[in-house]
Amino acid sequence: MRMPPVGGRVRIVGVGSLVPVKRWDLLLRVAAELKRRQCTCLIQIAGDGWLRGHLEQQARELGVTDSFEFLGYRENIAELLVHASFLVHVSDSEGCPNVVMEAMACGRAVVATDAGDIPSLIAHGKTGFVVPRGDEVACLARMMTLITDQDLCRRMGEAGRVQAERQFGLKRLVADTLAAYRTMGWKDA
Repeated sequence: MRMPPVGGRVRIVGVGSLVPVKRWDLLLRVAAELKRRQCTCLIQIAGDGWLRGHLEQQARELGVTDSFEFLGYRENIAELLVHASFLVHVSDSEGCPNVVMEAMACGRAVVATDAGDIPSLIAHGKTGFVVPRGDEVACLARMMTLITDQDLCRRMGEAGRVQAERQFGLKRLVADTLAAYRTMGWKDA
């Protein structure tokens, strides 16, 4: 596991389609407030969609084009996460987002909304922070915590990796699959 960058400009990654439900507009406003508070960070969004032009315009209007990047579609999300300090996921609606599990597996803390299965994936305060959907103030506060306390960010990432291995790893998959077969009457050889 590669450790998150320490010192200098904090890199934050978000992943998802550029559609209204993903709430990148909220993250842009948070980025503007982070900049106003002189928090040195770069937020990078991997994903594409029909809102890209509108969101780029909003970034210009908010004056955050130097601290907010739209990367477009990316296949290698793990590579982006390796160079990030943490993941931010501000969606209003979700199922079970793979990117949250990927971030944890990469040893990255997560700040995410309470949409879908996210509260069951993130141990709030231990592997990251879960914030209420649409709550810019809470999102800003939790992001500032991880930006300003890089040791906490690192510890949360390490705890997330342990949790990801335990909950989503191959050993768990094999054990759950065998347990399912056993409930259907399959006998071990």
